[in-house]
Amino acid sequence: MDINLIYFLIFFFPISFCDCIKFYNYTLYRGIPVDAKHLEYFQNLTEVEYVNFWRLPGRLFKPVDLVVDPEHKELFLKEANNLGLYITTLIEDVQKAFDKQSVKQYIRRKMESFDWNDYYRLNDIYEWLRDLANTYPTEMKVNTIGRSHENREILAVEITLKGSKMRSKVIVEGGIHAREWISPAFVTYFINELIHAPYSNDTEFKDIAMTYEWFFVPVLNPDGYEYSHTNNRMWRKNRNQMGSVDLNRNFDHAFGTTGVSFRMSSDTFCGLRAFSEPESQAMASFIESKSQQLEYYFAFHSYGQYMIMPYANLKAHVENFDTVYKMCSEAKTKIAEKYNTAYTIGTAFDTVGYMTSGVSGCWVKAKLRVPYVVTFELRDSGYHGFSLPPEKIRPTCLETMDGVLSLLKPRTKTYARLEGKYNYDSGVTTNRQIT
Repeated sequence: MDINLIYFLIFFFPISFCDCIKFYNYTLYRGIPVDAKHLEYFQNLTEVEYVNFWRLPGRLFKPVDLVVDPEHKELFLKEANNLGLYITTLIEDVQKAFDKQSVKQYIRRKMESFDWNDYYRLNDIYEWLRDLANTYPTEMKVNTIGRSHENREILAVEITLKGSKMRSKVIVEGGIHAREWISPAFVTYFINELIHAPYSNDTEFKDIAMTYEWFFVPVLNPDGYEYSHTNNRMWRKNRNQMGSVDLNRNFDHAFGTTGVSFRMSSDTFCGLRAFSEPESQAMASFIESKSQQLEYYFAFHSYGQYMIMPYANLKAHVENFDTVYKMCSEAKTKIAEKYNTAYTIGTAFDTVGYMTSGVSGCWVKAKLRVPYVVTFELRDSGYHGFSLPPEKIRPTCLETMDGVLSLLKPRTKTYARLEGKYNYDSGVTTNRQIT
């Protein structure tokens, strides 16, 4: 077959490589607990194997999203009805929704074959990053910061544009949870926009791009991300064969104290100790190596449309919460301008309704006193959940970029870090900053 014809077929007809567990007739339900017995019922379901939670139970009146297998749907609906728990169906057949998430192949050195209208496998993302770095060798570098359990590279991208003011640093984390495909998609979009910022007609964006030194880890969980393509689309954790771990419960911040499981089969298994996993170790070492003048840390997840601020293990609003809340409120307004997408702002308890521990952003803020730390839960609010279709990728990227740029407007004349040392029992009480 002619090579040009092969390129044509690959480029114009996106293909899926997933030969994995199929979820036909698995149904995504939503329930809202309105009394204690409802909440207890959902919490008990977190221990059963036939339920996969897409949105965990937290507190009363917060929605709970869960996938139930075909064999247990009747039992689930009967139990819910007996409790007076109103259940709605979000996705009747989860597999049919997954099948719409087209996965496209990137063609080496053909930059136009990588876009934000489809999803991509890990190697395609990595090859595109390296080709982009080769195209802009003085501005962009790609380095291996560690290796995963299955010996895959964990890549970090460094971008410093010519003529940058070099005020401070920004670190962007993506892909810590395998099934959240929109996260690496947005981070790669961010990288692409940034490297092309000098040629942009948007002077505000260009100015922000020139203000910082940028660092990205697009896929922190490469094994899990690849596994979600090849074996199990609903996979969340890493691929530790001794007991896969939720990497965003494995950082050394209030480790294992709340909102985690020590049951290895649980989606929130935090590991046997903080930083037990090579992926979290690599990320922590990388962050610490860039900690001098580190001003912003953004982590991207899905779904729910939240901007979540530290600390995930506290109900209290501590440190510079009010300052960051105001920044996020402005970002929320910017995000809504394009497509009227509505975000909710607050701590984990305020937004998703539960507390948790071992979270990357919380460790960054507590350990390194980084002033501006925000975790984004990207689209959507639950209609698609983790099965966000390809036509929603670019709109998600466009609106999120507006919000991020709003957050990145310099708030002080010089870089300032948080003062004080984090107290794991009560949280830091000081709001002061030092330069």
